[in-house]
Amino acid sequence: MAKKTTRATVRAKVKAETTRRKHDPFFRYIYCIPENTNALLKLAQRRTPALRRMLSNVDMESLEPIPGRFSSVGEQGEADLAFKAKSLTGGPDAFVGILLEHKSVKKDDVLAQIYRYVFEVMVNKSRSDFMWLPTKAIIIYNGKTDWDPVNDFRKKRFAEFSGGDLPFECAMVNLANIRDTDCKDADNAVAAIGTLVMKHAYDPDGLRGAGTILTLLLDRLDNDTRATVVKKIELYLKSYVDRNLVKEMAMAFKSIGQRMGFVSIADAERKAKAVGRRKGLEEGRKVGRELGIEEGRKVGVEEGRKVGVEEGRKVGREEGLKVGILQEQANSEKKMRLFVKRIAKKMNVSEAELLALKP
Repeated sequence: MAKKTTRATVRAKVKAETTRRKHDPFFRYIYCIPENTNALLKLAQRRTPALRRMLSNVDMESLEPIPGRFSSVGEQGEADLAFKAKSLTGGPDAFVGILLEHKSVKKDDVLAQIYRYVFEVMVNKSRSDFMWLPTKAIIIYNGKTDWDPVNDFRKKRFAEFSGGDLPFECAMVNLANIRDTDCKDADNAVAAIGTLVMKHAYDPDGLRGAGTILTLLLDRLDNDTRATVVKKIELYLKSYVDRNLVKEMAMAFKSIGQRMGFVSIADAERKAKAVGRRKGLEEGRKVGRELGIEEGRKVGVEEGRKVGVEEGRKVGREEGLKVGILQEQANSEKKMRLFVKRIAKKMNVSEAELLALKP
């Protein structure tokens, strides 16, 4: 009987997949640069003989990225990085592919996945005789438990049909096998930082222990690069370790000047920006107040004019009415006097006598 899939199971699976994919942006940010990938693989070769043998015939200084995500083979390829490099044994026009496949958890189908990449992605389009690019695949693993899918493959019975070999070259790199002290002495600080952070992503105590080395490596970077790398580390680690540890690590990554007691260029720039923002805010408030007062005056005058006109019309109407009434009264009295004068003349009496008559 098939096991019933519950909504909680689906949510847990989605959450797990989402959490695993949080490794990918950090991995791509650090190792999409050929120099950083070369440095990572140099570190790994110290503790991984199989990788050292596999890359012995490759000019790793000639690494070039193969651009674009592997959309043709689905979502699982989002975290991968592909490069090509010159072969040291195949002639001046011979290239090989270097494929990095990152995993943070065990995946039973990883070799089948790489097989698809090798024959669908790693293509040398500049050639007309054969277009496939002989590829060396490298699995970069930073999971919680030990895992080696290449070794597991060789233990399976059907591997005997191919002499125990895969149809492509493949080596496994477990970041747990790279020593912190090897990272400390690495020529490429960014690559070493990426290795240490990913190695200890699930190990808070190990991450604290590597804090001193991380700080020393960060000190070797220019100000802008250091600030960006620190931010990337914070964004990456908060998906895996306690928030307080992230804050603790961020405090440990303070600038050189803050730790050594002098003001570095970066500190001065940050201070200048802060002062500039403060002065800008004060100036903005001052200008705002002045503009507000001026605007208030302007609005006040306009409103006053409107009110004045309205009041003027009202008063004018009242005054006009009063004047009109008085004028009408004066006109009526004048007409009455003329009327009395005409009647008195016709009757041959004085106006006084006429007005004295009672009705």
